[in-house]
Amino acid sequence: MSELPLGPFKRFGIMGGSYNPVHVGHLSIAQQILTAFKLERVFLLPAAMNPHKRGDQEMASAEDRLAMCRLAVKNMRGMDVSELELSRPAPSYTIDTARLLRAAYGPETEIRFLIGSDSLIDLPKWKEAAELIRIADFAIADRREAPLKEDVWKSVLESLGAEAEKKLRAAVTPIERVDVSSTLIRKLLRDGEKIPGYLRREVEDYIRKKGLYGAPPKPTKQGRIIQ
Repeated sequence: MSELPLGPFKRFGIMGGSYNPVHVGHLSIAQQILTAFKLERVFLLPAAMNPHKRGDQEMASAEDRLAMCRLAVKNMRGMDVSELELSRPAPSYTIDTARLLRAAYGPETEIRFLIGSDSLIDLPKWKEAAELIRIADFAIADRREAPLKEDVWKSVLESLGAEAEKKLRAAVTPIERVDVSSTLIRKLLRDGEKIPGYLRREVEDYIRKKGLYGAPPKPTKQGRIIQ
């Protein structure tokens, strides 16, 4: 057990992110991927520091983001949280996590890294992208109302080659997306607006209790921003 950082699983997913804060959109995608790929578990992995978000003045501490993730998945079937990336020096690179997990679980375990289709265009720019795709599997959440276009696949083919393109195409699954963002939630909280179901109640209570993102203990406005 001590040699397996996430437990004795044979098919699991990894969903990394800042989770600043974690919201129902994240949870919905994770649950849909869990079902679509018949995974045993999906783990949220809050990043110590997302290399694409360095210097973000609105970033909550690693401890707070980890705590919010744990509250968010409480009592959710097949969902869990790992502090694997928080235990390593920042910034967080997916290739480092993939190598660690592959070394621990061996070649037979299905380890899927969950990303949104909007991240696919940037995947060739990720650190050691070709090696990452070789040693890990992916689960690509494709919005049903805005499916991936062929020009994206052309870019992947030109950047990473035919084998990588084939492997990534097989990893695509259509999902229903909840249109909400952490940026919008932070703005609503900061402006004293109500949060219309974007956060699990325990997460919102935690944010308000600690005053994260400048949120008051209770909403101060009756309406809310429409965006």
